[in-house]
Amino acid sequence: MTEYLNLLKMVKTQEQKTKKKVCIGQIYGSVIFEQVSDNEYALYQQMIDGTWQTATARSHENFIPMHRTPLTHPTKALEYQSSEQLFNGIKAYIHGNLDLLNPLGYDILTAFVFSSWISELFDYTPYLGFYGRESVGKTRALEILNELCFRAWLTTGLTTATLFRLVERFNPTLLLDESEFLTTKDKQELIGLLNAGQRRGIMIPRMKEDAQDVEFFNVYCPKAISGTEQLKRTTTSRMIMFTMTRNIRNMPRRIDKKEGLRLRNQLLMWRFHTIAKLKDSSTFKEKISPTFELKASTEYPELEPLSGRTYELFYPLYYSTPTDKKNILEFATELEQIKLQTEKTALASMVFEAIINLKDTKVHRGLLLLKDIAEYVNRDQPLQYWIPERKIGAKCTQMGFEKTRTNRGTAIIINNQIIERLRKDPRYSTDLLNFSEESEEGETKRGSVRDWLNNEGV
Repeated sequence: MTEYLNLLKMVKTQEQKTKKKVCIGQIYGSVIFEQVSDNEYALYQQMIDGTWQTATARSHENFIPMHRTPLTHPTKALEYQSSEQLFNGIKAYIHGNLDLLNPLGYDILTAFVFSSWISELFDYTPYLGFYGRESVGKTRALEILNELCFRAWLTTGLTTATLFRLVERFNPTLLLDESEFLTTKDKQELIGLLNAGQRRGIMIPRMKEDAQDVEFFNVYCPKAISGTEQLKRTTTSRMIMFTMTRNIRNMPRRIDKKEGLRLRNQLLMWRFHTIAKLKDSSTFKEKISPTFELKASTEYPELEPLSGRTYELFYPLYYSTPTDKKNILEFATELEQIKLQTEKTALASMVFEAIINLKDTKVHRGLLLLKDIAEYVNRDQPLQYWIPERKIGAKCTQMGFEKTRTNRGTAIIINNQIIERLRKDPRYSTDLLNFSEESEEGETKRGSVRDWLNNEGV
């Protein structure tokens, strides 16, 4: 952590000496620039005749590169044959270094890489989660993303003392390894960062060290997290989860970093081309305005049947995929089906968890108010995803609890026999469900998410 504090101090010192703002990259009027070394930018700028040209510079306007960053940068903007060829090359790179249970997962990871390079075009950004026992490829997955993603920042054992400032300053693709090593306080703050940082424009307040003032931080950026312990359901519902198991295929011991750099350099050029194409479709006033924000606005009717949260997860992946999008759509559609199939059980487990945790503190004369259960279930949920009290009441009835009216609202009658019976029922386990991939070690690979659904008998 001292290293990161020193970085922030170094930035301030550099700005004071040069009287310029330290910046690692930006879309600025008719120029797109990105840091490619400690003292150089790669620029993609629109000329008077409307064409775009690449260049390099030690500064741009009042911006200068950061002397040293913890991020994975490209070294130049490198042309590529086609977007389709680049997508397939990155997919092959991931496949050659990582063993996933579901073949569609390679399209998801590749699309995530692409979406990270244009994340500022979206109102929401997808998250990835890698969960499993030790030595099953969780860290390897993050190391591969670290080679390919935009401004990738792979960190482990990190406290949150400076995390908010660094995320706001760098706008990285944040790769958090082994999240369980965080302290309880840090993990709570990390969950807050994850829950708020998926939507553009949400600011997180934090007290200053002297506790006399409040600072607000923008923590929007793509994120991937790994660990052997699962986070809360309200957090994993914002993620595309991968349950990792031991390799079936032989994997190289080392990642080819030279090839990773080549692909990263091509991805920088892809970023330039993609943003320039959007710029070309803008008005002249918008093109030259430093404050104008580009937005991905393409509509995909085939994504409309997805629920709100699933749509938010997959729209950036779908938009960023330059090849046939059918694998992304298949994964998203089948994931949605699994979520719908498991929703009742998931809600039942949340309601049962609430009853267990509230029965010693909120029960009065053998009664537990539905509004107390609803408050517990929705405690970490954004308002638009709140589960209504009547739905929770219906679930309590299905579980066997009787309801009664009181002067404070409807309540359930606590029945210890029902509670003990439900404790033994696996449907009411409070363990998180993994929707994307699930397998015992040594099990043969399934061809799709639908195969997972069928094999589980759902």
